[in-house]
Amino acid sequence: MKVKYLDVSLFLKMKKYILYIALLFAFNIANAQHVGIVRKNYISAYFDSTFMENIEVFDSATIRLGSINPETGMVSNIGNSEYNSGINLTGATIDPYLNRYYIGSGFNFLTFDINSGNIINNVPVFGAANSVSFQNFRFNNSDSTIYGMIPINFYSSYFDSSLMTNIEVFDSTRIRFASINPATGQYTLIGNTSYSNLYTLAGNSIDPYQMVYYYSAVDSLIGIDLYTGAKFSETPILLPSFGIFENIAYSCIDKSIYGLTRQNYVSTVFDSLYMDYIDVIDSTTFRLSKINPNTGVVTFLSPYNIGTGGNLSSGAFVDPNAMTYYFSNGNQIVGVSLVTGLITSSVSTSFESGAFAVNMMRSTQNCFDATALRFKSKPVDVVNNVKAEGILFPNPAQNEITLKINESFSNIEIFDSRGRFILASKQKTIDISSLQSGIYFVKVVTETGRLFTDKFVKY
Repeated sequence: MKVKYLDVSLFLKMKKYILYIALLFAFNIANAQHVGIVRKNYISAYFDSTFMENIEVFDSATIRLGSINPETGMVSNIGNSEYNSGINLTGATIDPYLNRYYIGSGFNFLTFDINSGNIINNVPVFGAANSVSFQNFRFNNSDSTIYGMIPINFYSSYFDSSLMTNIEVFDSTRIRFASINPATGQYTLIGNTSYSNLYTLAGNSIDPYQMVYYYSAVDSLIGIDLYTGAKFSETPILLPSFGIFENIAYSCIDKSIYGLTRQNYVSTVFDSLYMDYIDVIDSTTFRLSKINPNTGVVTFLSPYNIGTGGNLSSGAFVDPNAMTYYFSNGNQIVGVSLVTGLITSSVSTSFESGAFAVNMMRSTQNCFDATALRFKSKPVDVVNNVKAEGILFPNPAQNEITLKINESFSNIEIFDSRGRFILASKQKTIDISSLQSGIYFVKVVTETGRLFTDKFVKY
């Protein structure tokens, strides 16, 4: 019988390597930072002889990089430098490997050093599309590239006989997808796809594993292939009327897209001044939710209203170690559990040196060292999500609903207003008499990959 001996040198090398990896992981956690732009206003006071009192007048504002402690609400200045530059709230991102924070400033692209708080680069944006605006951008951890949108405006020219000159009139905006070199400000267009779906401040995120960029286009979620710039998916965001999914943040800990669902409840009243019926908001609820980017189904993590919503300009981030989604409502930093959907912390923000607000919060922790799992070719299980035409009737309905559609399909799926799957049917007419009264969503994927979605009211 042969006796196998342990290679001690190999064992020691492996032990050293494992120890190195553990120390590196611990170092990244210990040095993780949550940062954002801190704003401060400068005020002068003068005596007004008319009102016989001192009046405060706004003079100027400055920005600087700040570090955020979500457990105490303390926003600390990073370094001693502050700047008079304005910032663009349509985009900000963070490179955790180089410790850089990026944000737009008008037509320029700014780079902050996270350690010193200094602006180490300030370059004009330029590229092939003849547009000087790069917006709604995010850093992708799996390829260390910043991706974003290039809005391109189109105008028509006509002759104005009153002014006796040609006048340009805005027609439309088209969006191109691009990456940017933060050192030079030059963007590179990706693919040839042009998007008419305008993005909103509700947010964006990147799935670094599937290499897809997602953004909110009012009532739909658009996915863009990072490799080709082509549309990866498009799905309606399935929420009841007056519902909004916003403050989007991707979580690498469970590979999910989270956000806050703002649900307004309205009453219709007759306005005697306008002699018409108008909708009036009665109340609003907020819930931490996650969305399925292939179906648009929004799932509430908890049925309970957390009672506060996020400030869109403040941003949101996920702490994977605490399994917590953090956002600012303007006055507090609020933490909500990714597991229970309940508030775990809510602390008032405090600042140094008279600052009063923090914008575009980002974190170095989430998705650190993520690796791409999808390469170039699109996986077969991802739905094309081209819209199919169909009609759902009657609506409202009491006992049954019928789908009129000219395409073949395997089944019809029904979800409730919380995004929970209720039932599936292979028939175009479905018995809904056993369902409780409320709003429901219907989803059908045809055999050609087209997507039909609609909602109905059960009474």
